[in-house]
Amino acid sequence: MPVRMAQVATADLSIRYLLRTQLAALTDAGYEVTAVCAPGPSVGLLRQEGLRVETVPMVRELRPRADLRSLVALIRLFRRHAFDVVVTHTPKAGLVAPVAAQLAGVPLVLHTVHGLLFHDRMPLLQRLAGLAAETFTARWADHLLFQSAEDVRVAQALRLKRRAHLGYIGNGVDTARFHPATPDVREEVRRALGVPGDAFVVGTVGRLVREKGYGELFAAAQDLLHRHPGMHLVVIGPSEPDQSDGLREADLARWRGHPNVRLLGHREDVDRLYAAMDLFVLPSHREGIPRSLMEASASGLPVVASDIRGCREVVIPGVTGTLVPVRDARQLARAIESLARDRHRCSAMGLAGRDRLVAHFDERLVIERLLAILATLLGSRAMRGAPLVAAEPGHPS
Repeated sequence: MPVRMAQVATADLSIRYLLRTQLAALTDAGYEVTAVCAPGPSVGLLRQEGLRVETVPMVRELRPRADLRSLVALIRLFRRHAFDVVVTHTPKAGLVAPVAAQLAGVPLVLHTVHGLLFHDRMPLLQRLAGLAAETFTARWADHLLFQSAEDVRVAQALRLKRRAHLGYIGNGVDTARFHPATPDVREEVRRALGVPGDAFVVGTVGRLVREKGYGELFAAAQDLLHRHPGMHLVVIGPSEPDQSDGLREADLARWRGHPNVRLLGHREDVDRLYAAMDLFVLPSHREGIPRSLMEASASGLPVVASDIRGCREVVIPGVTGTLVPVRDARQLARAIESLARDRHRCSAMGLAGRDRLVAHFDERLVIERLLAILATLLGSRAMRGAPLVAAEPGHPS
């Protein structure tokens, strides 16, 4: 009888864009996989593709009454399906679903840490709140699986769980889908965007929330676009006005009419859109292992990113890109300008970034590590207490 597994994320978009390949690989390996998320527009599409999807009410913000309803719904769902394993993702699902799984009697409960909720430069109260949330999740999950090797070391130092219960799976992208563009594709995409062929295009991909560093990016752009009329900015990502740090229309209105700025919103063809860019930037305040940064590097682009956990694992400063202090618009602008003035250096960094991604951040490596961990745990009589000997973290170099 196949192992019955639930993979839980708060939003349907996380299932679709972050987990779909992993769930398909688990199914191919013989697991009976059910995705669990809040209702959303992607649920129907996922079901059409053959994925089992169950929906329960979940919201991303902390709302005690709504969270209690989510907890009850998840307990009932887990008991009805009698899952052998529950794997949770994203912050809210990580808070509610492990509790529900334990109360429902699920034999093995794993939580995937896509990036610790706190970082060193946070205000103290926010840092403590993030640490409290991670500690709560660690208490209810049997094992924590990390995408970031640096996060593993932080969790070990803070004793979130015993070292034997901290596993490293990493993160990766489809390096066949994301690859350097040919000159004709680059020309075609630029023409569709209305960007001149000789322009220097700076691009970013991410939800339109302040945590992604858009305040610093737009401050840098205000200076750069004024002094470099041949520079263009392409922003790809959905608006999230329901989030407390979501950008409002007033924040974006001045840029919508700017001749050198393209606000493209959510796009399904992001792999092609990287072809229009000369440089990728990610000035985030917090990340796990940022998927967009990996996609850009796999696409042969040099990158400028914040010097934070996660970004530091993808970027080798001076080789594949540049790291700048978080929340520092001036240093961000200087790094962009430096690379814009040296296209040969940009090209060399892009090629090095591509080589690094293929070697260390191919999604197939993530799947191999996850399957090894599951085999270790499910092959042990004491699943909850089994050490994760197959998941010793490394630090790609």
